[in-house]
Amino acid sequence: MPLILLGQAGGARADELPFPERGYDSVGGPARPGEVVDLTVKERPGNPHPTAVEVSSPALTDDTALGDTKSAWVGAGRIKKSMKPGTYPVTFTLRHKDAGCVAEEDRDLVCDYPAIVLHSTVRVSAQDAASASSEGLGFGGGLAVGIVSGAVATLAVGGTVLRLRRRQTVDEPSGN
Repeated sequence: MPLILLGQAGGARADELPFPERGYDSVGGPARPGEVVDLTVKERPGNPHPTAVEVSSPALTDDTALGDTKSAWVGAGRIKKSMKPGTYPVTFTLRHKDAGCVAEEDRDLVCDYPAIVLHSTVRVSAQDAASASSEGLGFGGGLAVGIVSGAVATLAVGGTVLRLRRRQTVDEPSGN
């Protein structure tokens, strides 16, 4: 029987985390719709390093991505363009499938731990007047630019015509 136990390699199953529901998260902001916010999540010391992290929020687009730096999971998320100003929840789910075991006697094995769910928020600020309009200057701004441009063009043409007339009068011999 001891030969069988010595010859077996496998994973251990850990049912409890040393510090359940604990970790650190950070969400940048405030940010306007369409802008990017920084995301960082890290396990609490003593807990295993997550093998995967999922992010969900009604304020963030579906292409939100995090990468593992081996000391923390970092990434970025873009605020949806349709979001109104306010504070929105952000949920991080830290998964520990085949994670390194934290118990001293199991350090050479892999363990499956329950997920840790962390809650944070992101603040969406109001767009300023210039970025709120996707139509550029709009009708009023376009009209003002058009009037100014027309006036400048009229003055330039008028000045050129006046200069040409003066040259013609200087170049003509007098008839006396």
